Amino acid sequence: MKQISKTRQPLPSISIATPAQIRTGGKGMEIRWGITDSPFGKCFLAETSLRISHLSFLDNDETESLETLTKDWPDADLQRDDELASSTSQRIFTEDRPPISLHIRGTEFQLKVWRALLEIADGELSTYGRLAKRIGMDGAARAVGNAVGRNRISYIIPCHRVIRENGVLGGYRWGTTRKKAMLAHEKAKLIIRP
Repeated sequence: MKQISKTRQPLPSISIATPAQIRTGGKGMEIRWGITDSPFGKCFLAETSLRISHLSFLDNDETESLETLTKDWPDADLQRDDELASSTSQRIFTEDRPPISLHIRGTEFQLKVWRALLEIADGELSTYGRLAKRIGMDGAARAVGNAVGRNRISYIIPCHRVIRENGVLGGYRWGTTRKKAMLAHEKAKLIIRP
């Protein structure tokens, strides 16, 4: 009989944006951003001091992602660095991903939801209701859905693993085709042992 065991990427270490960083709009911070390839199409990556702070996917150009980054950190020193983005993408999307670090900006509630997303194993799915229950806030599925939608670090914080209560995939900020591809990619990584 064959046994299927799920793979699990190492959980990223998380650095939370300080109140001072948020209050000053990132003044004094250097954020390097770039455009690169990924298994799911072109992506936009941004890093603060070698901590990933933004990962989004592009269907057109980088305008929307760059506007979001600028809105989050209006006074930071933003510098384009496609070479760094390419190197980071290779680390993120490799089968045996090394530990990575994230720099996250969010409310206490959003951080709870994003940490709960990180606990969903590769190849598994959850619903907004189950996520709400996991963080001890039964009945807060809608608020959880809003927090999932505010995730700035796609794929690594796996918002693509959340489906509707009725089992339908539901929407995804970067399209349901991309969401299906991500889920299929993760299922393909399941290890089958004799």
